[in-house]
Amino acid sequence: MPLVPQPENALWLTGDTVEGVKGLIRETDATYLMKILLRAFGENGPMVAVGATLQTLCDQARSTVAQQNINAPLTVGGDSIWLGYNPDGHGEFELNIRLLATLHVRYNNTLTNPLAIGDVCRACADMISAAPNHPNTAPGLAPIAQLFHDLQNAQAFNKTTNRVRVKRRDILDQMPGVGGTQWYLPPEDVLGNIDRLLGYYETGDISGTTTDGLGVLAMLSTVNVAAIGTLDQIKQQLAAMVNNGLAFTSFAGMVVQMHHSLPECMMAINLMPRDLGVDDSAITQIYSPFLTNTGLGDINNVYNEWRQARYTALGGADQVPANVTQMLIVVQDIFQMPNRATAAHEVALILPVTAQDMTNNAYVFGSNFYNRIVAALNTANPGPAITLEKLSSAVFDQWFGPDFDPAIANPQFGPGVVESVQRGMALPANLLQNADHYRQIAAPFVGQAAYGQVEPAQVGNLN
Repeated sequence: MPLVPQPENALWLTGDTVEGVKGLIRETDATYLMKILLRAFGENGPMVAVGATLQTLCDQARSTVAQQNINAPLTVGGDSIWLGYNPDGHGEFELNIRLLATLHVRYNNTLTNPLAIGDVCRACADMISAAPNHPNTAPGLAPIAQLFHDLQNAQAFNKTTNRVRVKRRDILDQMPGVGGTQWYLPPEDVLGNIDRLLGYYETGDISGTTTDGLGVLAMLSTVNVAAIGTLDQIKQQLAAMVNNGLAFTSFAGMVVQMHHSLPECMMAINLMPRDLGVDDSAITQIYSPFLTNTGLGDINNVYNEWRQARYTALGGADQVPANVTQMLIVVQDIFQMPNRATAAHEVALILPVTAQDMTNNAYVFGSNFYNRIVAALNTANPGPAITLEKLSSAVFDQWFGPDFDPAIANPQFGPGVVESVQRGMALPANLLQNADHYRQIAAPFVGQAAYGQVEPAQVGNLN
């Protein structure tokens, strides 16, 4: 197994303390992801030139909407990317050009709005994706649009099974249009369960905007003067950005703005094709919300500070050891309670873990982990609602082996856990009276349609 737990040092949490720790993690992640954006796109940062091109993109969109001549427009295959714009049109191509025209990233060669980077990337990706079906656009945008599409794992993004998000009722018009306010992730949603299991807030599900944003940043990294590079060059940049950690910039702003949670963005990258079909374009990194990557180049210092802050937030003392992480694993949360849901009955575990081959291991947070969650969801038992204990048991088997079974009677288990499980899950009185092990906590579950396991994906021949 890739991980070795330290159950003798585990800390069990119940009630409002669980939400408090989850909130502390969110604040820590947001702080350091913002620092990564500032480091990457700020003065002397590794992506300062890409930031300038993002601003050029917005400036040229404004000129396009104003029907002004553009000197040195961005081109693909010798054609301007703005070809085909109809000032009277209302298709996705035109709408996203108009959106780009409202955005600003830099002013006087200085990064002024780092959170706009994600907005620019999203609008640019949507513009490119709409171009092949729009009249008179640059032909060279079609293969780029296909590449962006192929970066999304087909099964993980299947809206009839694995991606089962539901639009919230529009009762809070004043709320910003972000994932946390637009979408509800029901119990049968795969990434929703991963979010809850790992102590994250539910947001918008697996993040297609992450792969789109990564594709746009890789594409703009190939610009020479005003010409976008070849498809092979874009693929090489994609792999390089994942391997050197700069892919964090493709989702940092979305996590800060609550469009998506950290696992939703990382899983989108981890389920991308490993081999992009070009020499020196293999993706070797597996991103983990436990912050176990190493050697992330220009962002390494910020990343290590983030890892330390995360460790401290979860109760770690002194300097975080090189081979140790702290996991927050939620056993029971408010979303699964079948009756009178209340945070007073939440249960979680902070578990110190020693890492063995934790970096770049698909069993930690890649396709193997994803499929393990799917297998647990596909095993239906009668009951009123999904139980995270069921999922965490399955994941514990994968991460730690079948011998990991912290006893309820263990002093480290903490007072009130059995009572919280019993009340939160509306179980009959005394049902857990004789339970003396973690795995004996009841695991009611609502059976759902079968989920599809993800397969290793390959990008097709787009040359």
